[in-house]
Amino acid sequence: MTSPRVVGMAHAEPVSDALFESPLVAYPLQRALRAAGARPEADSERDAKKNYAQRLSNQLAQTVADGLRPLYPDITPTASGAGQEAAVDVAKGRKRLDVKAVDPTLGLIMCVSIKTYSFQDYSPKSGRLGRWTKNIVRNDHELRGEAMVLHQRQPYSVLVAVMFEPYATCDDGDPSKSSDVGKSSFAHHVTTLSKRTGRGKRPVLGGSDRLWVDLGAEDTRYDLFEKVFIGLYDADGICRFFDVEQSPPRNGRPPESQTLSFDEFIEAVHAEVERRNRFAPTWSEPEGDDPGDD
Repeated sequence: MTSPRVVGMAHAEPVSDALFESPLVAYPLQRALRAAGARPEADSERDAKKNYAQRLSNQLAQTVADGLRPLYPDITPTASGAGQEAAVDVAKGRKRLDVKAVDPTLGLIMCVSIKTYSFQDYSPKSGRLGRWTKNIVRNDHELRGEAMVLHQRQPYSVLVAVMFEPYATCDDGDPSKSSDVGKSSFAHHVTTLSKRTGRGKRPVLGGSDRLWVDLGAEDTRYDLFEKVFIGLYDADGICRFFDVEQSPPRNGRPPESQTLSFDEFIEAVHAEVERRNRFAPTWSEPEGDDPGDD
């Protein structure tokens, strides 16, 4: 029996069969989680948690880039891992990006910004663990700044953000409480990040959630990403992607029908790029070619 490879990673190294239960399955984030090393405890020193977050972010960027590589051969990081946080020109200096695809003529085609929320909130003063909400506003501000500097210079670029976080963020909160703290941390993340998505389209007032006007690159909301997802994962590397434009459950985990697999996430990113860059014209039939004329 041959060793499995990680789904969506064309250049991943074979993994020993002994590491998996039967039937053998290699999950999308499994290699990234292992390569990042052991995750420190929530009450660990700040530097230990910061270093782990950086290692995990780099590995997740590699995973996403490998998944997109069949569609964007020159994407960085490269298959060998080179080009981590490669930079592009912005209005004032250069901006380092997690995953990017660049056309030599058109410039930045697509960028995927990777964020992680790996640790439950911890208070050194009280020694108590809290929720998973402490840094989410800071993450939103970082995304806003990133979108602004990129879209102002290259408005045709498609920017996608992914916040990777454990499924545990769905499991806190208190359904019996009607106050804001009653909802899960995941629900809080969705409502916070939902205002950072949707560049290029506006919903039709009074219409369904599927009706919207396509503004494309002419949208002057430079502070928005085209798409924002939350990647919920478990310790085995199973991951499902939730589009924050959807309404999340107030408590508990979103149903599988409301989420995307890794391959479906890759397809969604590519579809957004194709929608922004409609290069091929459509043609009508010339006069006299209508079968009804015969």
